[in-house]
Amino acid sequence: MKFLTAAKIILVALTAMLILATGCGRGDDAIAPPAGPGTISSGPPTIQLSGDQLNSIRIGTVGTYAFSVDNTGIGNIDFQNNLYSDNSLSIPVFPSGSGTILKMLVELGDQVQKGQALYSVQADATNLIVRSPVTGQIAAINASVGAAVQPGKDPAPCAVADVSTKWLLASVPEADSPLCHPGQPVKVTVAEYPDAVFAGKVEKIYPEVDINTHRVTVRCEISDKENLLRAGMLADFAIRVQKSAPSIGIPANGVVREGDGTMTAWVTTDHSHFVQRIVKIGMQEEHMDQVPEGLHPGELVVIDGAIFIDNMLQAPADDD
Repeated sequence: MKFLTAAKIILVALTAMLILATGCGRGDDAIAPPAGPGTISSGPPTIQLSGDQLNSIRIGTVGTYAFSVDNTGIGNIDFQNNLYSDNSLSIPVFPSGSGTILKMLVELGDQVQKGQALYSVQADATNLIVRSPVTGQIAAINASVGAAVQPGKDPAPCAVADVSTKWLLASVPEADSPLCHPGQPVKVTVAEYPDAVFAGKVEKIYPEVDINTHRVTVRCEISDKENLLRAGMLADFAIRVQKSAPSIGIPANGVVREGDGTMTAWVTTDHSHFVQRIVKIGMQEEHMDQVPEGLHPGELVVIDGAIFIDNMLQAPADDD
């Protein structure tokens, strides 16, 4: 009787173990996600591209790129230096003798040639014709008909500026001002001409700090041979405050920002299988992204069309 009871206990135990093992197996099958076409479900996301799909991307070798360190901000275009009176790009035009203005021959903003008549003066019994000393633009008119004028007495009846050169009065945070030095290269853009880049250099760092904004004015000389920039324009600037240093970088089209903000790139070893790699992005310059973490020199990476592969990864699997 005892032997029969023991046999029953063993039989029940074996049956329970069999049921438990079968149930666990079915549970694993139920929760295992199906792998989409061309993807591998374990480890980093991986995709295999067909020959036609490879035509939608470009592959290149990870290398180094000279990323520059710039101080960026907003400033104003000027050539009269209205904020400071220590200097000006415009030339005051005085008469050679004392008298009264008979006629103004130009208006503010007019383009004039060197030697062109600007205004006339009645000096005793003589009519003096005052001409422009340079080719440029009328930057200021400070007198009207009948006004008394004399040589060297400010303000001059008018001023002419060589508008092929403008000033950018850059507003730099006081903490960054020690990084700025005369001669440093500058790049300037304005909203009116978004595709144009105006080059120049730092000319002077003013000593005053604005008590309200805690910013320092940095005067930059900008080349504008087509005379596109106007005094008073807001401008974005980038002052090169440090020499370029080589760093790992890839084209911006090889980087994808994921929905959670993570930045990724696609790496390959055989031009067919591509593995998604999380990367860290640093500076960005001329369509290149600095990658201080995540890639190594010499690796093969997608340099154009990374978003194409990313979209394939996100696409739902085909129902066959």
